[in-house]
Amino acid sequence: MRNELTILFLFVIHVSFISAAYGVENGAPLENKAPLENKDSLDDLNEITGVVVDRTMTRLGADFYSIFSQMLNDQYEDLTENLTVKERATALSGSIITVFHRQTPIYRTALSPGRQQAEAKAEEAVKVVGSYVVRWRIERYLKDTFDVGHDEI
Repeated sequence: MRNELTILFLFVIHVSFISAAYGVENGAPLENKAPLENKDSLDDLNEITGVVVDRTMTRLGADFYSIFSQMLNDQYEDLTENLTVKERATALSGSIITVFHRQTPIYRTALSPGRQQAEAKAEEAVKVVGSYVVRWRIERYLKDTFDVGHDEI
């Protein structure tokens, strides 16, 4: 009896998953909800872009993040790449700040206490991120994508 219930439960989950994947509800296809496989490109999906994620944990890191994100927004209003600012607090050098783009470290610095140093390092980080994004966009568009899309490389 228990095995039959388990099999029935798995079958119901499987059917509901297949129905959701192919856009079927109550036996009729959904009109407005197209499955992901029918999209011509993943770039057509509505996703959030241009976000700078704050992964800092101290006041020093929060100061760097706020200055960095404000300067980045002022200089690059149309930036569509998502970035992450991570902080690792250390006993000797204050904090180690790293800016990531798609899990790739772009900029890393040791930040000791002091707002003036945070402003100088944030300005330096904006310059590095700006040049990295330009280089990354050029490399992305110059890659051979005859049989593979940009997001599949």
